[in-house]
Amino acid sequence: MNLSQKVKGAVSDVKTYWKIPKLGRYMTYKEIAAYAGGGIGAYFIITLGSTLLVSTQNMVVGGAIGVSPTDMYILYLISTLANIPLTGIRANIIDNTRGKGGKYRPYILSMGIPTALIAIAYVWFPYEAMYNLFPNMLFGKEAGYVIKCAMVLLFSLLLQFFFNFFNDAYTNLIHVLSPNTQERTDVLAIKSVIYSLAPSIVNIVLPIIAQVVSNDNLYDIRVYRYSYPVFALIGIALTIIVYANTEEKIVQAKTHTIQISFMDSLREVAKNKYFWIIACAGWLGFLESAYGAILQWSYTYGHTCNGATYALISTLTGNASLWGMLLAPICIRKWGKKKVLIGVNMFNVLFIASMLLGMRNIWWLFACVYLNWLVGAFEQITTPAIQADIRDYQQYRSGERIDGMFAAVTTIGNIVTLLTSSIVPFIQKAYGVHDNNGYAKPFDILDVDTGKPGLLYDMMTVMIIMAAIGAFMNVVPYFFYDLDERHQKAIVRILKIRALFEDYANGVLDDGNLVEAVDIIRDAKALVNEKPQEAKRDYKSIKDKKQKKAAKKAYKDVLKRNEEIEISKLVCAELDKFETPFYKMQLEANRAVLDGGLSALLEQDFGSVKKELRQAKAMPKSTHEEREYRKFAIEIAKKRIDSCRAIKEYYSNGEVLEAPDFTTLDELFEREDACEMKLRELNEMLTEAKKNKDSDEVKRIKGEIKAVLAEKKIILKKEKIEMDMHARYGRAAKPYIYAEKLVSQQENYTHLEEIESIYDEAKARHEAKLANDKAELERLKAEEDALTAKLKAEKKAKKEAKKEAKK
Repeated sequence: MNLSQKVKGAVSDVKTYWKIPKLGRYMTYKEIAAYAGGGIGAYFIITLGSTLLVSTQNMVVGGAIGVSPTDMYILYLISTLANIPLTGIRANIIDNTRGKGGKYRPYILSMGIPTALIAIAYVWFPYEAMYNLFPNMLFGKEAGYVIKCAMVLLFSLLLQFFFNFFNDAYTNLIHVLSPNTQERTDVLAIKSVIYSLAPSIVNIVLPIIAQVVSNDNLYDIRVYRYSYPVFALIGIALTIIVYANTEEKIVQAKTHTIQISFMDSLREVAKNKYFWIIACAGWLGFLESAYGAILQWSYTYGHTCNGATYALISTLTGNASLWGMLLAPICIRKWGKKKVLIGVNMFNVLFIASMLLGMRNIWWLFACVYLNWLVGAFEQITTPAIQADIRDYQQYRSGERIDGMFAAVTTIGNIVTLLTSSIVPFIQKAYGVHDNNGYAKPFDILDVDTGKPGLLYDMMTVMIIMAAIGAFMNVVPYFFYDLDERHQKAIVRILKIRALFEDYANGVLDDGNLVEAVDIIRDAKALVNEKPQEAKRDYKSIKDKKQKKAAKKAYKDVLKRNEEIEISKLVCAELDKFETPFYKMQLEANRAVLDGGLSALLEQDFGSVKKELRQAKAMPKSTHEEREYRKFAIEIAKKRIDSCRAIKEYYSNGEVLEAPDFTTLDELFEREDACEMKLRELNEMLTEAKKNKDSDEVKRIKGEIKAVLAEKKIILKKEKIEMDMHARYGRAAKPYIYAEKLVSQQENYTHLEEIESIYDEAKARHEAKLANDKAELERLKAEEDALTAKLKAEKKAKKEAKKEAKK
């Protein structure tokens, strides 16, 4: 197949699957285009937010606004500590979000717009005017400077909540757009290539503005005052496209109710070994970013090129990421995420260290940074893809889709970085980069013309060595990561099976989901006893092209078959787990909890339960089996302890401990959704009325919007009361609820024959629906083609008419 045929085939695929996903995939091309194209806007906002968040190496805060490195570290320390409770709030909101909007989509707009406005206010605040307004001394420093630091801290704290919420919402949205790990990787590559236009545009525009308004000084605040409002407006406009054209697809039962406390989700994430591997990689690699300002230092303080040249270098550097992001999915298909991550991190060490060979030449530095960005761009694909896999694994382990708490635990872990992040400012201060060093701004001492001679290159040497060490430390944890693509596929299939049985038990079945899950079960049972074949790469020595191609295909088929055999073992292990001694023991223990009823929980003695925990911790743990039994005993005891505490707090005055009715809460949720729909309709009507300049209609619609908002406020207040009641019951009855879930799952798994008995009818209905959908798609396509042909004919006729008229 030649290039022309491939392009035509790709165009045909896009047209065919614009509104419906390909077989085995979950996202339509329209959704991919919206997520990736709208990502340009999202990353304009992300670029603004990340540039302005206080950090120990923030050159906008340090260079343009004029905060010293030591004070930046203090501000960073305060904002990081303040961010811990803020992240916990965000996590709890996300993990308990329900409604048609999904987990992340609602926050793309509600957090994106405030982030953009805060960024604009951040750069437009009159910092220098504070020195005139407050001429006295405060805390041993100029009062104007202290006010400046206070405002930077305030803006940073606002960004910590709004920007981080927005960043999480857009970045993590891919985790729930598809459960297919390779599809997520492919879409991440497309998205990353397209969204990189935003930072590339910023990198091109800022030096050009600096050349015009500040004599190539990139750290003049006017550069950001003129550019950021434009970037913010474009960002908001394009982000709306993401919100309007994407749909979340979490693999769980339709009837599954999200209800998990902050501490429960925290405990579950804390048990996820893969989370800690990825988190440790970030924490250990804290020094890697030390080289980040090298190119800017070379340009600004080394005067190694002019603004136009630096704009070109910035553009070309951004281009490096393009190739890395394009290559990442191909490499992941071939070698898997783990091997790719280890490989690119080792290259990072090499390219960073190579900067030492030619620090005084900005083109040599550019070459090293370019190659480092090229391999570093792989992590823009691999890291989100791995994060999505880890969340699938978390749902598989705990039965709950926990997303937000991962960010919360990561932020709590950032306390580690508070200590490690002080190393760079400490070294900078030791070299003379600090407030009151005799220069207008702390970093001006690095200037090769007006600063301290030789200091720039001494500092660059130290930063590069530190970065190389950090890059090496970053790679070590990845050697312990073993959640490969095969296991992730098995996990998703198991989640689909669990969802099927739960929905069947609750009488809410989808024909398509039923057919897919039963096919998974049947395929697994057919393959489980088959032995994997030896895959030989004999095709490499074959000279005949056709024979080589056939042999290579046969080799890949064997690998695929072997993968399916391994997956089938994991799927069948899930179906048969209640026949194992360990699960039989769990069932017996949990049936005893159910037999005792909720009333037995009220009679628990806290001292006895604490004793149970001590006994559980004292159980042997020499073998894997012993560790599993010990772990179960500890978890049960901890659930009973939580229950005792909650009962003492909420049910100690004779209140009845009984399961609350979900009917009231469901009705409130439906009313909230109806209000959202009404507000959307009214806002569209308001826009139309404003266009038509109908002041009476505008006034009427605004009044109706106000009434709907008031109604929504009342509903939300009632929802909180109901949800608080459910949460109290959830904590007090935790052992009983857990027992119900496990015993119900075992009972649900016994209904496989009943489900299989309705498989044929469900499949017939599902295939008929697919056929109808396809026919409707073809009908719409035919109408579009006819309309296109008509418009072309009309255009041609007009042209011919004009020609005739000229004659």
